[in-house]
Amino acid sequence: MVRLLNCLLLGYLTWNLRISDAQGEYCHGWLDSNGNYHEGFQCPEDLDTMDATVCCGSCSLRYCCAAPDARLDQGSCTNDREVDNTEFAAHSCTPSI
Repeated sequence: MVRLLNCLLLGYLTWNLRISDAQGEYCHGWLDSNGNYHEGFQCPEDLDTMDATVCCGSCSLRYCCAAPDARLDQGSCTNDREVDNTEFAAHSCTPSI
């Protein structure tokens, strides 16, 4: 009887871990039309339902949804790179001898 309870407990814990580890797509970070960078995020986000595992929306506004047919093809987006900040970029310096 103890062995059966141990097996049931192990099965329950394994099942719960698999459910909690299930993750959706990653929505890549993007630049909006004003040039502001938005960090990427893992679906579902905090306020999303658990079935919102697909990255949806447009290249300039991304969110998680549950509809696979509304999936955003992030590979076609050209605004998913952070703008380089050249103000603090290293400059080459050649010493004069």
